[in-house]
Order: sequence, then C-alpha cells, then structure tokens
Amino acid sequence: MSRGRPAKFVALAMLLAALAAPRPAAALQPLGEFLGAARQHNLDRREAAVTAEQRQHQLDQARWDLTPVLSVTGSYARNQYEAKVTLPGADPMNAVTRTITPYNQLDAQISLTQPLVEVGAWLQVSAAKANVAAGEARLAATEQTVQQAVAQAYFQLVAADAVLRSAQAAQEAARLNLSLFDQRAGVGVASELDRRRAEVEVERVRKTLADAEYGLAIARQRLVSLTGVVPEDGAIDLQVALGEEAPLAAWTGDALTAVPSVRAAAAETDAAQATYKAAKGVLYPSLSASANQRFTNATGFLGKVAIASAGVNLSWRFDLAAIPQLRAQKSQAALAAVRADRARQSAHDQVHQAWHQVRAALIKARAARVERETSALALKLARERYAAGAGLYLEVTQAERDSLAAEISRIQADADLALARVSLRIAAGRPLGDVAFTVGRFAPAQKDMAEETGAEGGR
Repeated sequence: MSRGRPAKFVALAMLLAALAAPRPAAALQPLGEFLGAARQHNLDRREAAVTAEQRQHQLDQARWDLTPVLSVTGSYARNQYEAKVTLPGADPMNAVTRTITPYNQLDAQISLTQPLVEVGAWLQVSAAKANVAAGEARLAATEQTVQQAVAQAYFQLVAADAVLRSAQAAQEAARLNLSLFDQRAGVGVASELDRRRAEVEVERVRKTLADAEYGLAIARQRLVSLTGVVPEDGAIDLQVALGEEAPLAAWTGDALTAVPSVRAAAAETDAAQATYKAAKGVLYPSLSASANQRFTNATGFLGKVAIASAGVNLSWRFDLAAIPQLRAQKSQAALAAVRADRARQSAHDQVHQAWHQVRAALIKARAARVERETSALALKLARERYAAGAGLYLEVTQAERDSLAAEISRIQADADLALARVSLRIAAGRPLGDVAFTVGRFAPAQKDMAEETGAEGGR
C-alpha cells in the first residue's frame, strides 16, 4: 500500500468531524409535561383516583345513616269474609257499626325514624373519614410510582436517541471509508485487507444502529403508554450538572415523613384502627325515636281512618360471633402498623440507594467525559498518522470503535446521572424543580455547560 498523503483522506477527516458535530435539534418536551400528562392518562393513577372517590361516597353514606329515615307503605287485600260489629251508641235507637275486616282492605302507613344514640354509626363515620384520608394518601403514593416509571422511560428515550444519532454518524463515516477504499482499489493504491476491514466496520456499526433503533422504539412506546403523549421527533441532547448532592442525612430521618408511600401506609394504619373501633359498635345498644301515621278502612272498634303514634325504641343485640370478628379487626390493625414500619424502612432504603446511585453515576459521568476526550484525540492522531503514511488503517478502525464506544458510554452515563437525581427526589418525596439537567440543543464546541454547573455546585 502506498505511503503517500492522499488529499482524499484529509477530506475524509474533515467530513468525519462534520458528522460528529451536533445537528440542529428539535427539543423534546420537558419531563414535567410527561409527568403532568400521566396524572390524567396513566391507568394506575386513574384507578387510585376512582378508589379515592369511591371512599368519599362511602363516607357520605355513613353520614346519611345518621339522618331521619322516612318510609311509606301501602297495601291492598281482598278478604274472603267481611267482619263487622254493631255496637250500641249513646242513643239506643242509633247503633254504631264498625268494620273489623272489610272485603277490600286498604292500608297505608307513613313512618319517620330518627337515630338518637347510635354509637356504631358514629364510629362508622370516623372509620369512613380515615379511609378517605388513606385513599388520598394512596393516590399520592401511586403518583410517586408513576413518576418513577415515567422518568425512567424518559431518560431511556433520551439516551436511546443520542446513541442512535452517534451510531448514524459512525455509519456514515464507515460508508465513506468504504467508498474511498473502493476508489483507491480501482487505481491499485489500496490493499484488499484494508478494504475488507472497512466492510466489517460498516456491518459492525449497522448492528449498533439496529440495537439503538430498537431501544428508541421501545422507549418511545413505553412513554406513550404511561403518559399518552407522543414524544416529538428530532435530535435530543442532554446536559447534566456534575455537582454533588446534599449529604445523605439531609434526605433521610425525619425527612422521610414527606414520602408519599410512608404517608399512605400511616394513613392506612389509622384507617385500620378506626375500622377496629367501628367494629366495637355492635357491643353498644342503640336508641331511636319514631313517628307513625296509619290510614286504613279496617277501623276496628276505634272507628278512625287515620291513626298516629310515636315512640322511643331501645335495642341491644349481643352476638358471640362478634368476639372473633373484633379480634380479626384488631389483628388487621396490627398488620397495618407493621406495613407502615415496612414502608418507612423501604423508603429509607430507596433513598439510600438512590443517593449512592447519584454518587456512582456522577463518578461515571466525569470518567466518561475523560474517556470521550481521550478517544477523540486518539482518533484524530490515528487519522493523521494514516493520512501521513505513518500508520495502519487498523489503528484508525480501532480508534473509531473506541471513539464510538466512548461516546455511547458518555451518553448513557449522563442519562443515568439525570435519572438518578430525579429518582432520588421522587424517592424522598421532594419536588423535581432543582434537578440540574436540560434537554435540547447542545454545542460541544463551546465550554461544557454541565462542567460549569458542576463547578458552581461544588463551590
């Protein structure tokens, strides 16, 4: 193979640099837009919302059980025999006839009952209120889980798109290499081995591109399923801050009381305790007042079509089956307390893991930048050596592979770091507004904004 300095390889180096440069990017929607859409679209969140609404209706029902109850009944009966009695009146000449049972008997009754002392019903209202609070807290906990899933899909999409663009640039470069080798082979100045290596490089990058396309398609569909929002097409560039997080102690301890899953478990414990107390209501008597108005044509000896009455009713019922039922409710309340402790421990573990994940991702992101810069410099030197006739094409091929791998590693490291920061705040029940990352256009020729942000965070 000739050791000259062909101008075509100088042009190749310039083209590869142009391919590696960022293209105008259509900005992906912010993460907050997807999170907001998930509140309306996500099926798990909608199910939790309906459950909370159902519990509110159950509370209304428990309250209405304490209000007066009005009942109206009417009946008609055709009797086989009619029973009448004739009674002497004040005037012996005018006897009084009373109908005991008419052939066609008509009856109507209006009753009004008002609970006066209904301990069980009062306790049921308290239990229903606790269940409403538990339902609302569980809704917030479900939103926390949905947020985590949306954030994971979002950054998978960001990373997959960036990897796809890097693979596309590498594919174009590999094809251009192969085209140049075909031209040089036509004039007998290129070795067949270098040409075969260029073909292998094209196929290798094609496999990387296929994996990137698959990952992007899966991430897009996952995000659509979770939020109902279709991500905008176009290049995506992620910038992350390299500053340290607050100490772990600032994220744990009393701060865990703000975690939705912890609050939900605590509310469900309160609801279980209230349900246990409501179950004790069967042990108490109940007192109610009632008023009745009856209309009938079977007047009997009174001879009155309308008859009114009022009274007070005291009832008490003791069932031996209530004892094991109360014990079961008490065990349920104890079980809820254990689950609350588990939820708090789980929240602590999640925050602990997320904090250390941020720490590890931060180190990887910094290392990936060094690796990218080093591999880019190695690729530049390998191309210059080859163009000058002092190096082998095998060195260029290996440098291109290392450069692509370093770029993909940097992309994944940045996505992992951004996701780790978001996951930490979701796990701790904190707002996401202070997460330092942006998605949009990015110009690497300028000073890295992520490093600037990280330096400010370190100070």
